[in-house]
Amino acid sequence: MNTSPFHRLIASAILICLCTCVIAQTDSSVTARRNADSIEDSGHVIAMTDTLMTDSIEADTLMTPRWEDTLRERLNALALEADHSHYYTGICIYDLTDSTLLYGYNQQKLMRPASNEKTLTAVTALDILGADHKYSTEVYAVGSLVADSTSCITDSVGGIVADSTVSYTLKGNIYVVGDFDPSLELADIRQMVGAIRNAGISTIDGSIIADVSMKDTLSLGNGWCWDDSQPYLTPLSLGGSAYTSKPARINRYNPSADFVKTLRNELIADNIGVTGSTGSGVVPRQGNDVVLVTKITHSIEEILHRMMKNSDNLYAESMFYQLAADKKKGESWKDCAAEVEAMVHRAAGSSAHVDVADGCGLSLYNYVSPSVLVAVLRYAYDHKTIFSALYPSLPVAGVDGTIASRMTGSKAYANVHAKTGTVTGVSTLAGYVTASNGHFLAFAIMNNGVKTSAEGRAFQDKVCAVLAE
Repeated sequence: MNTSPFHRLIASAILICLCTCVIAQTDSSVTARRNADSIEDSGHVIAMTDTLMTDSIEADTLMTPRWEDTLRERLNALALEADHSHYYTGICIYDLTDSTLLYGYNQQKLMRPASNEKTLTAVTALDILGADHKYSTEVYAVGSLVADSTSCITDSVGGIVADSTVSYTLKGNIYVVGDFDPSLELADIRQMVGAIRNAGISTIDGSIIADVSMKDTLSLGNGWCWDDSQPYLTPLSLGGSAYTSKPARINRYNPSADFVKTLRNELIADNIGVTGSTGSGVVPRQGNDVVLVTKITHSIEEILHRMMKNSDNLYAESMFYQLAADKKKGESWKDCAAEVEAMVHRAAGSSAHVDVADGCGLSLYNYVSPSVLVAVLRYAYDHKTIFSALYPSLPVAGVDGTIASRMTGSKAYANVHAKTGTVTGVSTLAGYVTASNGHFLAFAIMNNGVKTSAEGRAFQDKVCAVLAE
């Protein structure tokens, strides 16, 4: 059948129009998918574009929203709630299974972390020192040993040997060199007494000296409030219950002095004479008259559990000061802060901004963003030697630690493993959760400017319930 040129022209025009429509629809689909997969934080609620499906997907699938789209829609509602509140909120959520940023809301904004500063301290310590790194409190006898008596026995072939029960007077001092072990208890002091007795020393003609030269003389953390009730920071101290027992067994204003006084009293109670008093000084490190009597050790991993589960500030500061302890004596908080900030840059890149002033989060000068906290959690997850120690130390929702009473009525119960942060006006939560699709997520939720910590906790629990459901 013959067609006129006019009819052929009309057919060509129709074909061009059809092709143009198909191309435009394809470009629109690609653009929509890219918009849905990219999350940019503008400081406002993120409105995610629906993803257009391809023709190859079954019709019933077209009606089912993706898990991540449903999640973002529910998180948008909570972010809108935060927008209308009187406090300031930042959220960052990362899918560790898919290596994808799922959600961000004010994620780049610097905020006060409170005790989530301990998360930075813990990951830094595990990164540069390792879980097996030992705190080591050393006891030295410095001086000469003079036998109190000469007792001898005859052996089977008539030889004369010294009696093993000979006792000595130490003409000198006992030095206890602190390494900022926060877990020392009265039982450890009694172990020191036993070691001194086993060394044959029955009398100390000298003093009991505290060597606290490990760190600077700053008694409180940088940026701590003057009326804070924390014990003064010293490398030699009885820890834990020594401060909280009633009456307290130790003076928080001079813990090292109380430590050596307690040791002196325990020596006398065990019938080891001490002619001198107590004091402070630096142990000589050379000479034949310097003898290591014993040392008490505890590992980072042992300290980590109480530090994170109970959010113990003394434990966190002790770990903070371990970070630079091997590099020099008399280290300052700045030496330790530099180690934490270096770890953050390894985890989050050189553009990450963080201000570190202490190890526990009490300081008014600590600042970090939700995205940096999540980057540190990702870094820990990617380094199994870090993660294997960090994860068991985190409080578990509804089970233990500082979130033992939280999230009991949702799927977040016994699922969320996270560190809390609470000081006046600040409430934070950061850690890990397994989502309903089986994906493992890292998250950080930071509320600053809250009138009560309860309103921050309530908001965080709602976010965690969404992540777990």
